[in-house]
Amino acid sequence: MKELLKGKVAIITGSGRGIGKGIAKVFVEQGCKVTINDIDPIPCNETVEEIKAMGGEAIACPADVTNVEQVNKMVADTIAAFGKIDILINNAGTSRDAMIQKMDDRLLRFIIDVNMKGTHVCTQAVLPEFLKAERNNEFKKIVNFSSTTGVSGNVGQANYAIAKGGLIAYTKSCAREFSLNRVCVNAIAPGFTETRMTALKKPGDKLGIPQAIRDIAIGAIPFSRDGVGGLPSDIAKIVLFFSCELSDWITGQLLVGGGGSMI
Repeated sequence: MKELLKGKVAIITGSGRGIGKGIAKVFVEQGCKVTINDIDPIPCNETVEEIKAMGGEAIACPADVTNVEQVNKMVADTIAAFGKIDILINNAGTSRDAMIQKMDDRLLRFIIDVNMKGTHVCTQAVLPEFLKAERNNEFKKIVNFSSTTGVSGNVGQANYAIAKGGLIAYTKSCAREFSLNRVCVNAIAPGFTETRMTALKKPGDKLGIPQAIRDIAIGAIPFSRDGVGGLPSDIAKIVLFFSCELSDWITGQLLVGGGGSMI
């Protein structure tokens, strides 16, 4: 199916790289205009140029999703460029692992802020547009990013599990609050997906994980092949479903995208 998002406008947080970038490219292929967001302006601008080379329409809005002023500017810039917003993808997030006995308050707070507070700040920022009385008969979409860790927990990721588990409850609360305005709020829980956070960690790298842990994670995915986990494009297709008219009658739900790892 083509042009499932024709005429739509989406903000995709954390879309300079990884899963967010994969979502942006799928959305553009489906006729959507997109705002590319990342805390780092360099990947933001690079992704916009790639999308323009595809023939798509995009603007770069570097912003820290935990910063209210920066997020409000991103929303205002999107409306100024495209006239409206139809879809918000709260993809921005990160992880910093530690065993519970070694997890200090700074590490706990950082992960909760980026994953939970960032989602809340971005959601609040689009509400004046989504809750306009004249748009009550239009379906608007918010897709939040949980994780399989938010469903089952994980060793060394208590902070991440708290944040991603909380986002499931947050999604359901938002769905209840905004239902009369036809705002569909759903969440997805990706499993192990190939991004810079899950890449093989080499000496000196800040991000990534050891090969042994990669092997265990990928080995638990029935759909995996050739030592590779899920791809950003695999997750992007689930997000597309929750963002297009095919899911207009669905809200407050969680879809797990783990390639069979959560059976």
